[in-house]
Amino acid sequence: MEGFEHLGFLIQFEDKGSDGDFLSQAAPIFANSDPDMPAVPVPASQVLGWLLQNIASSLEHVTEKNPAKENGPPSGSDQDVVKASPSVRSPCFIEGVSKSSYVKQASDLKNSSLKVINCHDSVIYILAPLRYATIYGCSDATIVLGAVGKAVRVEHCERVHVIIAAKRVCIANCRECVFFLGVNHRPLIVGDNHKLQVAPYNTYYSRLEEHMTEVGIEATINRWDDTLELGMIDPHNSLSHPAGVSDAQAESATRLDPDHFTKFLIPNWLEGESTGSTKDNPFPLTDPCLTSQQKNQNNLGEIKQILREAPLEENLKRELSCALHVYFRDWLYASGNIRQLYCLQSD
Repeated sequence: MEGFEHLGFLIQFEDKGSDGDFLSQAAPIFANSDPDMPAVPVPASQVLGWLLQNIASSLEHVTEKNPAKENGPPSGSDQDVVKASPSVRSPCFIEGVSKSSYVKQASDLKNSSLKVINCHDSVIYILAPLRYATIYGCSDATIVLGAVGKAVRVEHCERVHVIIAAKRVCIANCRECVFFLGVNHRPLIVGDNHKLQVAPYNTYYSRLEEHMTEVGIEATINRWDDTLELGMIDPHNSLSHPAGVSDAQAESATRLDPDHFTKFLIPNWLEGESTGSTKDNPFPLTDPCLTSQQKNQNNLGEIKQILREAPLEENLKRELSCALHVYFRDWLYASGNIRQLYCLQSD
C-alpha cells in the first residue's frame, strides 16, 4: 500500500481539501474500507484503470490550476506561472489533418498548450515553444514537436513517429510507434502499449535551442532510454491478474536498433524568414548511433565513387541511374518519406 500511496505524486485532484490526503483515501474503490477490518482484495485492473484516468486528467487540468496563483507573486517554484488571458491559456487544436503536410511556427501560436487530434498519413511540424502538448488518436504520421517545457501526452496512436524535445513525456495505449526523444525526465509509459521503440532526438531547426532555453529544457540531460512503466501486469500474481484480464503482459519500450537510426531533416523553407543559431542536433547522440551514421556516410561515399569510376557506356549508366531511382522511390513509399516530397512539390 505504501508504494500505491507514492503514485499520488503523479495526480493532482480538483478538491483543494484533498491536498494532504493519501491516495487511497481519494480513490473511490477504497472509500468504504474500514481500517479495523481485514482488507478486501481489489482487482488490480480496476485500480489501474482508475489511476490512468486520473493521471490523464491531472495532465489535462494542471494548466487550469496555475492561473489561481496569479493574484500573488510567483515563488521560486512557480517560475512557469505567467499572467495570461483565457484565450491564451486555452489550447490550440490541430485536428483531422489527412494526407498532407502541416506547419505551425511560433508566430502562428498564441497559446501555450497544443492538441494534435485524429491526424493520419501526414507530416506535422510544430516549430514553436509550448508548455503542454497532447497527441491523440493519430496514425501513420510523423509529428515534430519543437520545445515543450512541461509535459507531452501521447495517447491511442498507431504507427506514428513522434519527435519530441520536452521536460516530460507520458505515453499511453499506443501501438507500433517510434519516439525520438530529448527529455529531461524519465518517459512514463502507462496502459496497453505494444511494439513501442525509443531513440535519441534526431532533428533540429534554426530556433530550436532558443525555444528550449525559453521553456527550460536542458540539452545536456536526455533520459530517452530510461523509461518508467506503470501498470505492468504480473501473470503470477493472483490479485494483479484476475480472471477476465488478458494473459498478455503489458510491454515496455525497446531501444531502436542503431542501424535504423537516421536524422530527420526539417526543410528550410518551412521556417519562413525566421533565423536562429541552431545548426545541428543539440542533444548528444549515443556512440552506437554516431557509429551507424558514420558508417552510412562512408557507404554513401563509396557508392558515389564506384558509380563515377564504373567503366560503363552511356546507355548502361542511364539504365543504372533509372534502377537506383526505382529503388529510391520504393524506399520513399515504404518509409513514409514520400509525404515530404509531396510538400516540396506543392511549394
